[in-house]
Formats: sequence, structure tokens, C-alpha cells
Amino acid sequence: MVSLSLIIIFTGLIAGIFLTLHSIPWQIIYILFAIPFIFILKNRRILFFSLGIITGYITTYIHIQVPSHHILNYKCNCIDKAEGMIISSRTYPFSTEYVVDMDVIEMSGIQYRVSGRILLKVKDIKHFYYLPGSYLSMNNLVLQQIPLPLNPGGFDYSRYLQRKGIYLEGKADNIFVKEKRNFLLSLYKIRLAIIKKIDSVFLYFPEEKELLKTITIGSEHIPEFLREAGIKSGTYHLLVISGLHIVFILLFLKIIFIPFAEVNNRHPKLFPSLALFFLWFYACLTGFKVPVLRAVLMVSLFFLGELIERDIDIISSIIAAAFFLLVINPYNIYDVSFHLSFLATLGIVLFWKRFKLTERNYLKSIILTSLSAQISVIPILLYHFGYFYPAGLINNIFFVPLAGIILIISFVSFIIPLFFYILRFLLTFFIRGITLSASISPPVVISFSIPLIITFYIFFLLLLYSPRKKEITAGLISIIFISLTLNLLHKGKQEKGVIYFLSLTRPSVVYLEGNDSVCFLADHYKTSELEETVIPLLKKYNVDNITLFYTTSSFNHTATFNTLKKQFNIKVYEPEGIKKAFAYPYLKIYYYNTYPYLFKFLSEGEDISLREFEVEFIGEENGMLTYVIKEKGNAILIAPYVGEYIAEKIRGENIKVAYFEDVKKTKGVMKKLSSVRYDYLILPQQYKKFDRLLALRNNSFYLNQSAVKIIFNNRSISTNYYYQKIILP
Repeated sequence: MVSLSLIIIFTGLIAGIFLTLHSIPWQIIYILFAIPFIFILKNRRILFFSLGIITGYITTYIHIQVPSHHILNYKCNCIDKAEGMIISSRTYPFSTEYVVDMDVIEMSGIQYRVSGRILLKVKDIKHFYYLPGSYLSMNNLVLQQIPLPLNPGGFDYSRYLQRKGIYLEGKADNIFVKEKRNFLLSLYKIRLAIIKKIDSVFLYFPEEKELLKTITIGSEHIPEFLREAGIKSGTYHLLVISGLHIVFILLFLKIIFIPFAEVNNRHPKLFPSLALFFLWFYACLTGFKVPVLRAVLMVSLFFLGELIERDIDIISSIIAAAFFLLVINPYNIYDVSFHLSFLATLGIVLFWKRFKLTERNYLKSIILTSLSAQISVIPILLYHFGYFYPAGLINNIFFVPLAGIILIISFVSFIIPLFFYILRFLLTFFIRGITLSASISPPVVISFSIPLIITFYIFFLLLLYSPRKKEITAGLISIIFISLTLNLLHKGKQEKGVIYFLSLTRPSVVYLEGNDSVCFLADHYKTSELEETVIPLLKKYNVDNITLFYTTSSFNHTATFNTLKKQFNIKVYEPEGIKKAFAYPYLKIYYYNTYPYLFKFLSEGEDISLREFEVEFIGEENGMLTYVIKEKGNAILIAPYVGEYIAEKIRGENIKVAYFEDVKKTKGVMKKLSSVRYDYLILPQQYKKFDRLLALRNNSFYLNQSAVKIIFNNRSISTNYYYQKIILP
């Protein structure tokens, strides 16, 4: 049975980590730590919750502290010499990034012993291919803070690196390797030898080559064609080294040990010992990825149980592995792969226990195993990404065994090269299969909130697990407590009555008001910018409904409208001038007649009332559309292009905030623009053509530095610490 004490201490650990990482006052942590002591006479086991709280607090506090000798305290432009060991590397077409664990720096002739990691960026091709484990010497090292994201919905690369202990990035001159032998370098030389062998055998089969590298030894950068096909076919987890691969390796080891069955019977501890060695060696070879570590830790607990002749419950081993990984790095709690790997494993185990799969035939076991893994992670996928591909429920029935066969035959092929021909055929079949499935696999788009996640996993636990009353009570309380903590912290992200001017390639303005949003976006939009910035921003603030105003003339709707319509309720306002465009008959057939309730046409000078404010359509010029947002006496101008026509329309106006994307620099236009009175000016970058408008330089903002956030001072909203801000009354 699952250890009740382990469940309680694990819950406390997660609570302690979350509260510490979110800077919750220590008094609250102390209260949570002290509460169990009130019930000590009734049940002393609940004191394990206090132990978990204090463990989470101490380990997280130690992890986030920067010691006095950390490289962050020596950030300057005068580090003459520096030395450190490469931990990992990532090569791009024209550069390479190394994560370097710093050891020694020299400034003004004085040497200092330092700690901490930096991201070293190298653009000289002769320095592209140093192996992890190499000890580097660098001259004239220049360090700086890792840039913050330009947009609130964009990927926060700086925070991602900070969770890995990397706070600075740098460049250096005269880089060379000092010969120092170490285990990491030897390990990567073995990895490099495997890669070279794969490259030589699959020289004329580039797709199969990349797939084999990904499945067998893992890849820091999965090729885009594999990533897209894997996601859309629901088989992406097979491309990432995980617990499933560890299961296949164990199967391979058992096959190898068949001829030595008699020896193993006489020495029953031989196989567990050798299996532990090979599994940890493989974990090292793949770079200690979280899913691999989780699986290897779990299996190690089982084998250790065999070595000491004690039975260990499988669910207890899952929780113990998660506990260990969180103690090592509390930031793992934010890692999506951490959530997915543990939940998938837990789902499989619960299904096997509930439906007694060991008593069923192979096909039913494979089907139910695949379904259990997929079902158990659906809420997390929907919460983080907003969609999932149901085709994976069927595809995994076929591709999971195929991936296992490929992995096992790949190991055999390095011993017997003849098997490479069979392997090539299987790899080609795998690629063609997932590619075909990806091309016909539509996603299911659903917004999943934290309360729904709580409900799902409570039902999931009750349906599949039938332990003792105390254990299930502890499990339910753990799920509810962890989920409510997440929900409490998540509520702090809500914003109302705020406008973002985003730093994108085309004019992009987003107004947030509760669950509604008004978006001023371009058509012919880069879908990647929508998917990577705009949609995550809207999802972050739980937006359901969008009112869309185009900032460029729309001729096809294939990007902005179609992309947003998949995930939000949308209503579109377009200028009447679109009816004169050559593409209007096409639009009428495919959009306006199909979705007549979603489109409304605007005439110049028309005002649209939208809850807290109004939008006035000023006019169109050079394919760009100009608007004014009127909010309680504040006028905000959105002018992607200003020529003679728009300049005349806004001449002499009193504007609180003016946003200009481009301007026709003629004397007439500039004279009219000079008559516009504004308090704040937003520009895409420091264009010289706007020099005459920059009379109020202190109140000028540039989108190439970061997004601009307009805050209405009479609203109660959360603030942001690094985006440029304008506060209006």
C-alpha cells in the first residue's frame, strides 16, 4: 500500500516550494508549519506535513539564494580572463551557445574563485563544436543580464534560464580548450561516437537519421518536421527520451540475459546490479533529462528493493522519485515535462492495478496502457496549450510498440551492423505513418481551468484507486490543497482595463477587460507571432471573447481571423472599403456568407461602443487603418500609417497617447502632425523621420525595447515590473 506519511510529506513539500517561490510572507509559511502541531495528540503522522513544509522552504530558499562568490556579483565589462567547464551546448546555423560552469576569473591582475553558470554565445565557426566537459579559457569576457521578453505573452527565456541557474550571458575573445580529463567529457565523446556512426550509416537518409538520434540518445533540438508531425499525431512523447524508453531498455536487457538465466538464478542480485549500472549510464548519456531521471529513479528503487530483499510499492516509488527531483531543483515544479511524465506514469500504474492488465492479452494491455497515459495528461495539456490531438489515442496503439522495436534493434545494430537495413525500413515506416496521421488529424480546442483540473483528478483517483480510507482521504486532501494553492497564485494574474502595445512585426494592440478583449491586429499576419505571443497573452488572462479591428486591409482572413476563431468567440469590424477590393467576391463566398453574424462593416467617422470605451474609425490610407480609442476622456490614437489624408483627419487634435508605425515624411504631413497635441508618443523604433515629433522625449516609448502597457489609474489591477508603463487618470 502507498505510504500515508509519504503522501503527507510530499504535499507539504509542494506547498513549501510554491509559497517560497512566490514570495509569500514567512509568517504565513510559519502558520502552515505550526498548524499540524495543534492535532499532534490525535494523529502524530500529520506532523509530516510540517516536515514537508520546512523541507520545501529550506531547499527552495537555498536554491534561489545567490552566494557572495557567484559570478552574478562580478558582472562588469572588465573580466580579463575567465575559466570554466562546458555543461551543455546548442548549435544554431550561425552560432553556438554554451552553458559554462564558471571556476576562475581574473580582473586587474587579481584572480577570484567564483561559482555559477553563464550562457556563452559564440559566432566564430572554429569554436562551434567544443564538447560538454571541455574546460574553457576565455579572454575579455563581457557579461550582461539575459534580455527580458519584449511582450507579456512571449516566452520568458530569461526566467527559463534562471530556473536552470543561469543569470548572465556573455561573449569572449580568444577562446581555447585547456586539456582536463573528466567523466562528463568522456561521456560526451561516447555520445559523439554514436552520432558519427549514425551519420555515416544514414548519410543519404536525413529524416531517418534525425529520428534515430532523437529516439535513441535524445536531442536538444528536435527538428521542426519531426516536432510538428509528433505533436499533430499525438506521438511526440515517443520523440522525447522518457520512461517509456527505459521500459524498452529493461526489456532489451532481459532479452540479453536469457542465455544467462541459470547464472542469474544462482545469483539473483546480478541482474538488478547490472541493470542499475546500464540505466544510470544511459541517463548520463542522454543528459539527465527529467523524464529519464524520473523513470530511472523509480526503477532504481525497485532494484534496490530486490538487492535488500524488500518490496517497494510502485506508487510510493513514483512519489519518492518526484520528491527527490523537487528537492534537487524546486523549479522542476514549473516544468511541463515534469507534470506530464509523472502523471502519465501514475495513470498507467493505476489503470494496470484497476483493470488487472497483467491478466489480459497483449493487445488489450497495449490499448489500455496507451489510453491511460493519454487520458491522465489531457487536463495538463489543455491547461498549458489549450488543445490536444485525439488521434494520439489510436496512433499510440501502433507506434508505441514500433518505437520499442526501433530502440531495441538500434542497440543490436551497433553490435551487428546488418540490422541497420531493417532499422532503416522501420524508421521510414514510422516517419511516413506519423506524417500521414498529422496531415489528417484535427485538434480539439478546449479551455481547461484549475477547478476543472481539480474535479478531473479527484474523479480519476476515485475511479481507479481503491486504497484504505485514510490513504484516499490523504490523496484527495493533497490534490485539493495543491490545486487551491495553484488557483490562489494564478488569480494574481488577472488584469482588467489595461492596454498592451505589443512589439511585433505588424501593428498590434490588445485591450483586456475581464474575460473580453478588443484586439487591433493586422491581417496577413505571421501565424507564429499569433501563436507564440498574442494567443498566450489572451489565454493567460482567461479571455473568452474577442472583438477584432483590423489595422491593415484584409483580403483573405486566412491567418488572423482563422487562427483566433479556433480558440475564441470572435467578432470582426471591417471598413466598408473592403467591398471595393478585387478579393471581395471571394471573401463574400467563403466568409461573409458563411459567418454573417461575425462581421460588421465600418464607415469613416463611425463610433463603436464597447463596454468601458468607444472606438472611432478614422479612415484608411496606404492599406492601413487608423482608430481612436476613447476611454473616459482619454484619447488613444492607433495610426499604423500617416500620410496626407490621415494627417488632415487628426490635425489639431488633443491626443493622450499617440502610436505611429510609419509616416510619409513630407513638409505638409509633418506640419499637420506637429499641430497634434499628445502627452505620450509610442513608436516602433527610433526613426529619424519622427525627430520633429519628439518634443517630449521623456514621454516617448519605443516598441523595440519592450511592449508598452497603459494602466488606467482608477482601476485595481496588478502591475508589471519590466514592461514600459503609462498610467492614465
